[in-house]
Amino acid sequence: MEEELLSEEKENLPAEDIELVRQQYKELEDKFLRLAADFDNYRKRMVREIEELKDVIRVELIKGLLPILDDIERAFSSIPENSDSNIKEGLGMVMKNFQNWLSDQGVKTIEINNNLFDPRYHEAIIIEESKDIEEDRIEELRKGYLLNDRVIRPTMVKIIKKIKEGE
Repeated sequence: MEEELLSEEKENLPAEDIELVRQQYKELEDKFLRLAADFDNYRKRMVREIEELKDVIRVELIKGLLPILDDIERAFSSIPENSDSNIKEGLGMVMKNFQNWLSDQGVKTIEINNNLFDPRYHEAIIIEESKDIEEDRIEELRKGYLLNDRVIRPTMVKIIKKIKEGE
């Protein structure tokens, strides 16, 4: 029934009006397609920004918790060997649980490889010279951590340089 009415209206409309309606239809269709594409791009951008925000929040949370882990590790290592083993065992369990949680979040400890300083992963705070060593080396003063291969805290190190003969 509608088709009959449309075909009758088409027959009664001048060709110019039909062309005008087609042109308006095409413009509206183009606007609709652009709007749909814009909305899809907006949705994708929002998803990406939300994921980036989650990563920033995770990094900030972990950065805030790392000093607490440092304190727990220092407390654990300062307990004398001949003291009450329950305290050391309990603190060790807390430390291990904390480390496991960090690991579950994708956090890894930065390892010192071949006693070489790497500015991408290490922060030198002391440079010391010594005659008593065979070759240059570095000592870890505070652990550094990576989150998904991104440095969230560099390893704080002391660089010990060998003094060469005649210097």
